[in-house]
Amino acid sequence: MNPFKIDGIVVGDDFMPRGEAKALLEYQQAGRNVLIRGPRRMGKSSLVVNTFNKRTYMFIRVDFWGVKTEAKANEKIGRALSDHSKSLPALSGFSVAGIGLQWKSPNARSGMEDLIRLIPRLSKKKPVIVFLDEFQALLDLPEAEQFLGALRAEIQAQPKVTYIFAGSHQNQLVELFYAKRSPFFKSAALMEIGTLERNKFIKWLEKKIAGSGRSLAPGLWDAIFDFTHSVPGDVQDVCYHLWNDSRKGQTITAEQWGETLRRILHERASGYLGMWGMLTANQQKMAQGLSRYGGTQYLSQQFMQASGASSTASIKRGLEALESKGLIWQNEGAWIFTDPYFGLWIANED
Repeated sequence: MNPFKIDGIVVGDDFMPRGEAKALLEYQQAGRNVLIRGPRRMGKSSLVVNTFNKRTYMFIRVDFWGVKTEAKANEKIGRALSDHSKSLPALSGFSVAGIGLQWKSPNARSGMEDLIRLIPRLSKKKPVIVFLDEFQALLDLPEAEQFLGALRAEIQAQPKVTYIFAGSHQNQLVELFYAKRSPFFKSAALMEIGTLERNKFIKWLEKKIAGSGRSLAPGLWDAIFDFTHSVPGDVQDVCYHLWNDSRKGQTITAEQWGETLRRILHERASGYLGMWGMLTANQQKMAQGLSRYGGTQYLSQQFMQASGASSTASIKRGLEALESKGLIWQNEGAWIFTDPYFGLWIANED
């Protein structure tokens, strides 16, 4: 069985402990709500889930990914609470068909305020942790400001409950917690989460590979980390594919790595072609420039010539458009492809 998990939240032996867990616990003990910021696939959700285990904490996770309506947001909250319906006298959970909350009181309704007010009743023996994941998705609600304002008011009334916020869209999180007009302005302590320390991460990865009778040739780790920009989820994705394309007792070489890359690009070519066709001509040129010259050279003369941009302002607009589509993100001044394989595909298609 492949020892690398690349989908969803990882727990137990599949999770590499992170130093940020200690700081997260300290915030909880101090009664602070926390905003966890970091790029996609850095392990934000896995960090929270593994820090607050069910033996010690009453843990509730609400994933708002894909939420477009208030009804859907309420359903997400209700489903998370329904897992604890035995502790909530007013709530008996979802119906058998999975449609609608079942309340014991005929006068109760499944509005956000009604649901959030149930949370402090969950446990008198364990601290209650509420993890609102992909929180920025609530900005897409038709009446987002009103919904967020009401949610903030309810959270303020629960000083004994710890709320943790996280999401994958950095600009939207900044808007939610740092724009003065936002109801959540400065309402949570900020915790930045980045890449793992390379040497420690490599030792952890090597142990997992060795357990299945494989190894990596010297120098290949650096190539993998450079390709993925050290993003933990992407590093493990590469390891997952290398494991699948190798056999027990094999030392995986750079040549094998190249073969694996070619296979992945071939399998994903039609999907990438569809993504490419959805970009404007200007956005395609920006993407080509990034794939050719790298994310730190986007203001260079070479990049400007390659992209056909008339000014640095037009380059900025093009890159921001790619970011808004979720195709690139910025880290320490460099623009990086969200999917490193897509960036490689673009470079090969030039």
